[in-house]
Amino acid sequence: MSSYAAPLPRAGFGGAFRIRWLIAIRKFLGTLLTLNFAVFWAVPVISQGQLFRRDLGRRLRPAYALLDKSAALRRFAARHVYRKEVHTDYFAAAVLSLISTAVGLGTLFAWQIATGSLPWWLVALYYFLWVGPGGRTMATVYTFAHREGHLPGGRIYRPGIGNRTGNIFENWVGVWYGTVPYNFSTGHILLHHRLDGGKGDPIYTWDIDRTRFSDLMLYQWRMFRHMTGLGGLTEFHRQRGVTPAIRVAFRRLLRGMAIYWVGVPAAVFALLTATGSSTASALWFLFFVYFQPLGAMSCFLALINLGWHGFLEFDKSGRIVRHVASGTIVDGYDDSFAEDFHVAHHHFPRVTHRETPEHVVDQRAEFAACHGAIFERTTIFELAIMVYLEQFDKLVRDHYVDFANDMNEKELAALFEQRAKRTEMSYEEYEFDYLPRLRERVRELVKRGVCKTENEGYRYQALHHFGAAPPIAGARGGPSNVASYQ
Repeated sequence: MSSYAAPLPRAGFGGAFRIRWLIAIRKFLGTLLTLNFAVFWAVPVISQGQLFRRDLGRRLRPAYALLDKSAALRRFAARHVYRKEVHTDYFAAAVLSLISTAVGLGTLFAWQIATGSLPWWLVALYYFLWVGPGGRTMATVYTFAHREGHLPGGRIYRPGIGNRTGNIFENWVGVWYGTVPYNFSTGHILLHHRLDGGKGDPIYTWDIDRTRFSDLMLYQWRMFRHMTGLGGLTEFHRQRGVTPAIRVAFRRLLRGMAIYWVGVPAAVFALLTATGSSTASALWFLFFVYFQPLGAMSCFLALINLGWHGFLEFDKSGRIVRHVASGTIVDGYDDSFAEDFHVAHHHFPRVTHRETPEHVVDQRAEFAACHGAIFERTTIFELAIMVYLEQFDKLVRDHYVDFANDMNEKELAALFEQRAKRTEMSYEEYEFDYLPRLRERVRELVKRGVCKTENEGYRYQALHHFGAAPPIAGARGGPSNVASYQ
């Protein structure tokens, strides 16, 4: 037997016409989401990013540093807010984002209640505030919702806070930023991290060409479905009985979806209509203030996740190479508490955001051996755009970090282009044949003795290529300008 199990006999796709129409509909819905982002969110996101990069960041950083480095503020955070001292680094950013959210939402609610409607200019102003300078507000809320998700039940906070509030950003503040409560602590942890982005992950990337527009529209729909909670809920249903944690996660995510899709909208609608707003005005408020951020962040996160998991490589045994499949950015312009060190986040979870620069140095040999996806002086948003636009020459010339020095720029560009376009299977095969039979495949792995349990089987199939012999990782590295990591 080979090091990875042979595939089960392939089931017929059934209804080719139906599948073509489903794919066309999904592309159409993904295109609508993209257009929605372009109309309502592209200007606030891109303009504030450029303004922050060019001049505003230089002016704001000293004021932020003054608050962030306040010894009194950090003592307060250590004694009364966080369980671990390392998390006090979050406090200043958390306070500022909470203030910004409270001011923005408070203004909108006050105006709506006082006048019965919101003017367009106020909604637009709120979108700029929602994004924040350089995207800092939305990035902070998502970063902290993400970090809290890795410590569910409020365990990042001291018991006096955590036991009462749970995860503040994931389950409370996050609903105004398009986050379904418990989605991070269930789907993100038990699916995306447990499977490391592989097959079965609701935001799996390796069945599409990351440089094709039509494929990206399919992925936009996949990310939106995950963001609604439906992606994780469906996969938990498929995996029911695998581990007790799956059953708990299914119930918790279902509760979060009820809160996001029913509880909060009903409460807002009741408040607004009770205070004089018409039914139409209350519904418009919900659409533009409450639901629009979900569409915005699903598009934004789709692009970001394609940046983090945009390259694919296999070793000789057919196993996915982790230093390629999860990206890393050093000396990044918009790093938010080491989110740029994505391979560390996936595979070395004990490494804190303070330790990631040293961790990269420790991983030099691994990056060199596989010519890993490690870049410098850029952002994940820019990295994803360069991949989509097939600017691999620019990516290598200006941003690639070399730990091997045995390939020229042209060879490296060709290598990363190949990795960005490589797929494990087609979208049709994955969605309509592989996923519906995933549990069957996992049970076959257990039956053959490849894995001892179904839980092991899910992880094994996620991290290994099945079918024809996979391309072999024999990549080599390229030029770098980051002396501190050499």
